[in-house]
Amino acid sequence: MSRGNRRPFYSIIVLLCVACAIYFVATGDTKSLGLARPLSSLNFAPKMEVLPPKDRDTKEELIPEKPKPAEEVLTKFTGEKIPESGEKAAELAPKTRPVADGFTETPFMPKMANETLKAQLGNSAWHLFHTILARYPEQPTVSEKTTLKLYIHLFSQVYPCGDCARHFQHLLVKYPPQVELRKTAALWGCHVHNKVNEKLHKAEYDCTKILEDYDCGCGDDEKEVDYTLGNDTAEHLRKVTLDEQGGKELGG
Repeated sequence: MSRGNRRPFYSIIVLLCVACAIYFVATGDTKSLGLARPLSSLNFAPKMEVLPPKDRDTKEELIPEKPKPAEEVLTKFTGEKIPESGEKAAELAPKTRPVADGFTETPFMPKMANETLKAQLGNSAWHLFHTILARYPEQPTVSEKTTLKLYIHLFSQVYPCGDCARHFQHLLVKYPPQVELRKTAALWGCHVHNKVNEKLHKAEYDCTKILEDYDCGCGDDEKEVDYTLGNDTAEHLRKVTLDEQGGKELGG
């Protein structure tokens, strides 16, 4: 076969190969290698499992909640964990800020550096404090209990020795005021006083003598008519209670 006759033959063979290739590509199905697509259109990201809403909720419920650290455990009064004393107590103590009822949460008086004045102030304050608890009613009413609790907390807010007051408030957090009975209140006050003595390395006070030591010696004078009570007696007025719902007097 001459060279001139070979060239048309090779051209026909090439055209047949191209036609076959086009045919197989056009008629290919997705069960083989799939349709031809540009590489840029392919998604190589890992396939995420899509769960039905019901299964999704079930899996979320199985995930346990992380436990809170111990520092987030809330205390009964301030909502914050505060140690009894020391430098760490000052760091963790809540900042002074107004609360809903208009009072402050943290004592705001400055530190008292004069140890002599601090001791004199402490002696006078403790004498007043224990005398109040010793004169507290034996069977207090609900209003009297609330009033004493409020007084104790406000007392800690305005005590002139700021560092003493802040330590005292930490004690109130750990040992909340007990105001159910006179004896209970007096023993609670003595217990808190001994906690302060422990911090100051002082001797422990004998709490069994607290009511005796702070007895004013008034005796029957308490039963006499008092002009500041409208010529009535405190004992009689305490027996007169009010029905808070109906506003009616009960007893008398």
